Amino acid sequence: MSDQTPDESRPDPSDLPAVSRLAAGNALRERLKDSAGLVPIADAAAHFIYDYFEADASALTLIRGEWYRALVTVGEPAPGQIRHPDGETYSVDEYPTIIGLLRSGSGYVASVGNHGGVPESQKFLTEIRKTSCLGAPIAYGGDVVGEMFASRAKGRPYFTGHDLAALLDLARQIGYRIGPAVRAMDARDPAWWPEGTSADAIRELGDPLP
Repeated sequence: MSDQTPDESRPDPSDLPAVSRLAAGNALRERLKDSAGLVPIADAAAHFIYDYFEADASALTLIRGEWYRALVTVGEPAPGQIRHPDGETYSVDEYPTIIGLLRSGSGYVASVGNHGGVPESQKFLTEIRKTSCLGAPIAYGGDVVGEMFASRAKGRPYFTGHDLAALLDLARQIGYRIGPAVRAMDARDPAWWPEGTSADAIRELGDPLP
């Protein structure tokens, strides 16, 4: 029998986190396959993340220039929780470290008592009445166009680095679908972002990825 070179792109079956992420990516692609249009794609993605991470809430938020836009939020708010309603725009200045991490492509995971490199996370978690959260950038054509977010309430296990690695992989899959949908929405209604976020305010999105 001739020697065979192992396929380095395929995860080792003993590496359960990697195998789990691969299976999740396949399942996510199936969930998104029949979804078309920005909101239906975002809704399917947010529900998948909610189910996969056994989260109390999951959200998909778009990013352009100096603005966030809350696109879809899944899950019931905790009593007294403050959250941005779907469709609302708000300044990235509210979360300076988070926006920096997202634009660097690294994402973040934080919990009460452990900010995970996101100093504003403790105030943020208190405001949304949760004890653990994670977020990953959604990229398309070399630009970060959004964030995938999940959170858990008091009494639930904290998210881990393995969870973040999985979310980063899933956010890449979401980017393949969200990116073209965002570009189509921008072309159809340039005024759906606040003034100052016109196409010349950010680098134009690239061609669709294969």
